[in-house]
Amino acid sequence: MKRLFVALLLSLAICLLGEVVEITFWHNMTNPVERESIAGAVAEFSKTHPNIKVNIVIVPGSETEITKLMTAVAGGTGPDVYYLDRFTVAQRAAYGVLEPLEDYLVQLGYDAIKLKGEFFNFAIEECQWNNKIWALPWDTDNRALYYNKKLFKEAGLDPDKPPVTLKELETYAEKLTKKTAGRYTQVGFIPWAFQGWHYTWGWAFGGNFYDTQSQKLIFADDPRIVKAFEWLGEWAKKYNIKELEAFVSSFGMSFSGASIGGAEPINPFLAGKLAMVVDGNWLLAQIKQLAPKDFEFGIAPIPAPEYGEKNSTWAGGWSLVIPKGAKHPKEAAEFIYYMATKGQIKYAADTQHLPTLREAVPGLLKVSPPEQKIFADLLPTAHVRPVIPVGALLWDELTNAMQAVIYGEKSATEALKTAQEKVQKELDKWLTK
Repeated sequence: MKRLFVALLLSLAICLLGEVVEITFWHNMTNPVERESIAGAVAEFSKTHPNIKVNIVIVPGSETEITKLMTAVAGGTGPDVYYLDRFTVAQRAAYGVLEPLEDYLVQLGYDAIKLKGEFFNFAIEECQWNNKIWALPWDTDNRALYYNKKLFKEAGLDPDKPPVTLKELETYAEKLTKKTAGRYTQVGFIPWAFQGWHYTWGWAFGGNFYDTQSQKLIFADDPRIVKAFEWLGEWAKKYNIKELEAFVSSFGMSFSGASIGGAEPINPFLAGKLAMVVDGNWLLAQIKQLAPKDFEFGIAPIPAPEYGEKNSTWAGGWSLVIPKGAKHPKEAAEFIYYMATKGQIKYAADTQHLPTLREAVPGLLKVSPPEQKIFADLLPTAHVRPVIPVGALLWDELTNAMQAVIYGEKSATEALKTAQEKVQKELDKWLTK
């Protein structure tokens, strides 16, 4: 009887609100746990919004691949809601690929200022361009130092005292490194491996990459960024970059963790051969699935020099946007708001992905392993990559600069200057439009 009453109420609501509007939602989450959580959130949305029907379409693709979206938009068959790497929101907004989400949210009666406060600062900052909201944040991640407690004990180190300073990291790495017949059989630490990117160490050293007031890239002129790159170069020279490369490739992967040679790679940290590594919270799931049952590990903030930034980390993640030309942008905005709030609370608990909505953190921690709290505690102060329309180019050029330094091809000063000049030139083109 109660269900019949609810159904009658919903039918009445639909009659009062008009015809049902169908919107299409593209996302690329093929993992069954993630896919089912999304479907469940959409079903919940449908119960409270009977005038909006959401059609889910899974469109596999990479973080920056939007060719399918652009083709569909050009042909008038694009989605109303799209799942976009948050790192690229500013770039897509500047290129005119997105609808201004904030305009539709305001039309629906949402307070944009209040809404911004519901998310962690780093996440909502990535969703804005020219002082306007173009996306709402979805999940996120961040980075810390993982270390092997068993190898610590074997090396005479206290497994409950991970390195805090850069000097301690260097000392520990020496004690944890082993070589036989000129080849590494165990390595203490490789700073640039996995998530040890330019941003990781630049921020840990206390440096800045971009000045938002002047809209200028400043990393080549920041002595702390230069020092970070010099430190990477010194490490590569001390341990011999080619020998470290041979060690990592023997596990079927590159320094970034990408597979090489076609074989299934083995993570040297999980294999107990790399004692410490900077990696993201997603490694927790891999440890649970792939590491030996007696694998003992600890997690700690990324070590920093005395003058650097303590508890430094940076975050990435995804967002929800309305592509240009969407047929029902207002209904799409209503759906995005729901998914970024109530939907995200459910998604965090279902998948154990770190949320960008502050309210979703307690629910996540209730169902997560205790190590997840370390990453959750780092969220309020996490950095994000500069929010500029040439963010992808900046990433590539910083990566090229870091490669040039660790392989001894350029000095840190020269490599950073080359990268800064190239990217600033492209950024200036956008700023003068």
